[in-house]
Amino acid sequence: MTVNDLVEYNQSLIEQITTEENTVDRYELLDYVLPFLNSSRLTDSESYSPSFFSLPVENTEVDAYLINETGERLQLFLTNLILTKGNDSLLITKSDYYKNLFLKLKNFSKKAFNNNLSAIQENDPCASLIKSCVNEDFIEQIDTIEMFIITNGISIEPRGNEPSLKVFQFSEEAINVKYNLSGKPKTKKIDIKFQLIDLNKIYNYIYSETQGDPLVIRFDKPLKALKAANEKHYESYLSVIPAEVLAKIYKSNSTRLLERNVRSFLSFNVVNKEMRKTIKEEPEKFMAFNNGLTITATEIKGKEVGGMYHIEELTDFQIVNGGQTTASIYFSAKEGLPISGVNVTAKINIVKSGSAEVLDDLVSKISAFSNSQSRVSNVDLNSRSPYLIRIKKLSQMIFTPAGNKWFFERARGEFITLLKVNEKEKKSNENLYPKEKRLTKEQISKYFVSWGETPFLVRKGGEKVFRDFMELIKKDRNRKEWDASQMGTTFYEDLIAKAILFKEFEKIYGSGAKAIGQIRSAAVPYALSILYKATVQGKSNNFNLARIWREQELPADFKEFSKQLLVVAHDACIKYAKSDDKSEYAKKEELWNDVSLCKEVAAFIKENRQIIMKYSLSEKDIESRYMNEEELLLSEEVAN
Repeated sequence: MTVNDLVEYNQSLIEQITTEENTVDRYELLDYVLPFLNSSRLTDSESYSPSFFSLPVENTEVDAYLINETGERLQLFLTNLILTKGNDSLLITKSDYYKNLFLKLKNFSKKAFNNNLSAIQENDPCASLIKSCVNEDFIEQIDTIEMFIITNGISIEPRGNEPSLKVFQFSEEAINVKYNLSGKPKTKKIDIKFQLIDLNKIYNYIYSETQGDPLVIRFDKPLKALKAANEKHYESYLSVIPAEVLAKIYKSNSTRLLERNVRSFLSFNVVNKEMRKTIKEEPEKFMAFNNGLTITATEIKGKEVGGMYHIEELTDFQIVNGGQTTASIYFSAKEGLPISGVNVTAKINIVKSGSAEVLDDLVSKISAFSNSQSRVSNVDLNSRSPYLIRIKKLSQMIFTPAGNKWFFERARGEFITLLKVNEKEKKSNENLYPKEKRLTKEQISKYFVSWGETPFLVRKGGEKVFRDFMELIKKDRNRKEWDASQMGTTFYEDLIAKAILFKEFEKIYGSGAKAIGQIRSAAVPYALSILYKATVQGKSNNFNLARIWREQELPADFKEFSKQLLVVAHDACIKYAKSDDKSEYAKKEELWNDVSLCKEVAAFIKENRQIIMKYSLSEKDIESRYMNEEELLLSEEVAN
């Protein structure tokens, strides 16, 4: 990758985030990049809460925020989109450029936690976050603020006529927050971490086969281990990790420590009661009672001393079994329980293969077998899943009624690779696969799962939706198990129709000043779930997805209905949320239970029954489309 390559890539990135109205702004860049940060394990979700907060005179600004799954990390986002003419404007040679951007987020944090932003209006998108920052429970909860700058700037090291790409590093900082807890004054240190997502990283996150930057764990004191195996593709070490070391690692990295299969399954809302009891009452027995950790890495640094290996550093560190143990230790320490006497056994597997495909396969198998007593092993979250491969084959085969195709990016970088490999056919491929018809597996998961009654899960996003998707596509429309080879034309058309619905609903809701509100990531899946529930008859859904596929957009009268539905969903989410942070509360099933049964939704469905029936299939239509369908089974010749 060269500077010229990134300058060229920037042009395609700008085209990608330019709207159909031919406008482009930094929020489009934020929307585009967040899903890839999620798949790279930097965030727990791609669905952020917008804040759109700016005080230019005080150099204070924040575009969006996230609170991670375990609740101890606040992530703040500021987007810097460079649109000035001339390639030189993209080239950033000094870290001060980025430090000035990070300063805007630091100023926001200091002002918010020190109660210097209390004059904010109630309806301001950032009001709930600012209120939270002076709430004693929230302050107790947050241990780390992670600040993200997302920019299309290219970080370089100027060297004569051929500058080279550069990685800027920023030292961690901290702020001290004073607050009252149960009437007593307290001071807490909150760590600050900095994440620069420049064009160099955006390109790597989107098109690299790896899962982003490898996580490197350096031990302050070398970890003693016994080398237990040295095989062709891996070597294993057995060790005992002090709980204090594990808690420190978790605080620094949170759920990024966990391999995707595990992270998408575990819930960390509460500390495991039995583990907590052992830590509190019999810490010396923790190692005897607990199964320990299984860890994978791709590189190990250290030295052998007296027959023991002293591990100094592990690269691409992932906990594939023992995530609940690690989180429980961390949160027990956070509650004030002493963990100095607690130790945890660990099996550390160093995967030797340099092949990303072999590595991914081996890590997934280690995860599956080490979690053999839980349902973690029952879902294949790899891009090589036969169901994903089948969807890919269908996307290559099936044309839309307009004569183009949807491009399903089963693995990262597939589309840009297609363009590069076939330079002469670049324009024709771009026409064959329009940018609005390109889908990643993460996007298609969200669109598929949104057509159901779990909008709270869709709001969480990330691996949790991907897991649900991989479970759901194993069953046909009648919820019967089927093989991937049975997925045919009708399945694919319905899948794309669901994607069109979601994307159209997002467009209708709008963004920025013209939007219905500021909770689009919640209102859209909630509105779709309301529509889904309203078109269920018996055990099946009768909505006319076939028409959406044929027209590749929403009909005019249905668009107007959809806008009214989105307003109802938005207002219901606001009204029934039992939290100031409406967007975050939308992740809770309790909100869906309240919204789906509320009088406002019931009245809207009753008033609009006619148009709902207009876009529902009759029993005869259902039989024609689903019961007697002839599924398209692709031959090996067609697939290739």
